[in-house]
Amino acid sequence: MDVTEIIDPLNDAQRAAVTAPSGHLLVLAGAGSGKTRVLVHRIAWLLATREATPFGILAVTFTNKAASEMRTRLGAMLDRIGVMLERPAGDMWVGTFHGLAHRLLRAHWRDAGLQKGFQILDGEDQLRCIRRVLRDLDLDEQRWPPRQAQGFINARKDEGLRAGHIEDRGDFWLERMIRVYAAYQETCE
Repeated sequence: MDVTEIIDPLNDAQRAAVTAPSGHLLVLAGAGSGKTRVLVHRIAWLLATREATPFGILAVTFTNKAASEMRTRLGAMLDRIGVMLERPAGDMWVGTFHGLAHRLLRAHWRDAGLQKGFQILDGEDQLRCIRRVLRDLDLDEQRWPPRQAQGFINARKDEGLRAGHIEDRGDFWLERMIRVYAAYQETCE
């Protein structure tokens, strides 16, 4: 297959990344340096040279805007170079860390111990839920700020700890935060 359309528009550094031997590749570069371009051309290169199959590629970026741009550019590039897919390019594993994790959870909800119609709360949804929990526990928001409770919960989650795994050690503040966390968990479930 003719790959000139894939590599001709690239500078030397981009071309080196795009044509690197097949396998895992991490592209680190500054803003405006052409990272999305490199990823799109790299995927097109791998598909055109048959070093990978369309659904054996995982392309991860940080923002929804970049992921959308990557999917759009990738679809257009694959059309231009004549790579035929059995499913739309939008079905490929191209997205943000959060978006791809969400997609995996949707596909494997049982294995993750979730209900089929589970919801993922964003930061504001979480804060509203914590405010409800504080009201239900009759805790004053002035004394027990919701954002502080949110920070506590998120930090424990980052450590892989659920409310039942934390000991209060006689600490009044910690005991309250554990109660809020437990009630929050219960509400989410």
